[in-house]
Amino acid sequence: MIYLKKLPIFFILASILAVASCKDSGKESTEAELEDDSSIVELPVNTDSEEALEAFEEGLKYFDEGNQRKARAKFDEALDYDPNFVSAQMYRSFTANSAKDWANNRDKFMAMREKANEAEVMMMDMTEASMKSDTGKELEISKKMVEKYPESARAMDNLAVYYNNNDQEEVAREHWKKALELNPEYVPAMASLGGSYLFDTPKDKDQAKKYFEMLVETAPDSPRSHILMGDYYRDQDQLDQALASYEKAASLDPENENALAKSGHANSILGNYEEARKNFKDARAASEFGTNLGGEANTFVYEGNSKDALAFLEEGTKSFDTLDIPESNKNIAKYQASFTAAHIAMHDGDSKRLEQIVSNMKPISKQLTSEANSPVVTANQEAIMHYWDAMVMVSKKNYQEAAKKAEMIREAVSSINSPNKLDPYHRALAVINYHMGNTDKALEHIKQTDEDYIHDKYWMAKINEKAGNTEEAMELYEEISEERFNSIEFALIRDEVNKKVNADS
Repeated sequence: MIYLKKLPIFFILASILAVASCKDSGKESTEAELEDDSSIVELPVNTDSEEALEAFEEGLKYFDEGNQRKARAKFDEALDYDPNFVSAQMYRSFTANSAKDWANNRDKFMAMREKANEAEVMMMDMTEASMKSDTGKELEISKKMVEKYPESARAMDNLAVYYNNNDQEEVAREHWKKALELNPEYVPAMASLGGSYLFDTPKDKDQAKKYFEMLVETAPDSPRSHILMGDYYRDQDQLDQALASYEKAASLDPENENALAKSGHANSILGNYEEARKNFKDARAASEFGTNLGGEANTFVYEGNSKDALAFLEEGTKSFDTLDIPESNKNIAKYQASFTAAHIAMHDGDSKRLEQIVSNMKPISKQLTSEANSPVVTANQEAIMHYWDAMVMVSKKNYQEAAKKAEMIREAVSSINSPNKLDPYHRALAVINYHMGNTDKALEHIKQTDEDYIHDKYWMAKINEKAGNTEEAMELYEEISEERFNSIEFALIRDEVNKKVNADS
């Protein structure tokens, strides 16, 4: 699978699940065990239906290539042929398109224990451990799966994802490499290795290029291959080559919203805002629900028109209620739009607007967590809401109350076993202490956040600058100025950072 650790929390509804898979040949209804002289490198599945197995294998191919939408349709098709196809139900939960969809399909999967084979039972136990934030149990089961199926690249991939999600990047990389030794054409490991080396410290851009080129060679007809190759070019500031890769991906699948949106991201960095807005509109038109407003909102911010961005997000959010889509998907779209708007209002110091946006976010967040029905998601969402409450208090210069809200973040995630659970807590206290002039405390807290998250890097630079650590600050500003990936955080700070860097040169 493509690991999801770095995604914003409102996307991490299904990512607390790990990934298992299937054997990709054989039609028998009985479980097929691995043989010593076999080239089979997958995990066993059970179905009496050849049609179901064929649809499942097609879905798995789409899943490996990162096309959740097409994979989901194929897993649904497999379940239509065989409602008792446990692995198809498992993957259907992995490809859910909303909190409610995830919970419903997850619970269906968990209820199939009596029909499940040994690999699927392991995945059920791993899912239950994830729901309880029992990372020790997750690791134990992941290792047992590798021991039970030592020839399975997917079992090894599953263990790699565990290590990556627990901030053990180099251990994860070694396991992805082992997955490739087991199956040199295993697409998910190539994609994950490339992404890890490109985005996660310790970074190695040459290694990232190596694995992305390997991916393109192995799966030249996969849009995902060219999208990731485009990401490498974008990181290297080779934006024309990036655009060519994204356009190649779109030509392979005109309905691939990600490929279309990626062109919009590249055009945003290039300053081609009208072209970018067209790319994002095309992506929405091709998408399943047509609700992603973030990229287009960013274009207005890049132009220096944050008020236009907020107006665009507000109008777009109102339009969601007129769409004929499930309520849970409307809620996710509203949450995403509010998340973007909150960053804009916070950066602009618009206390009244920020308070209203956060107030609107809260019932949406509660609805999403209720639908997800997961203690981990609930705890994380509570923490995020406390973070935004803290930022509202900061915008009002009520730092004592902001600090109280920050402590509530710590309480909300106290039951979670995650190395990143306190990032919002330390981020909030870093900002609070920065505004209070307590640079030593601010530095102490910002150093405990995510060094690969550009907003944390930005605050690290600002705090160092305020503390008089000019050299350290300018090094960080230089790194930020070289960013070529589009996010609301980067859109808001780019001009400020560029001015500092240019003034210093």
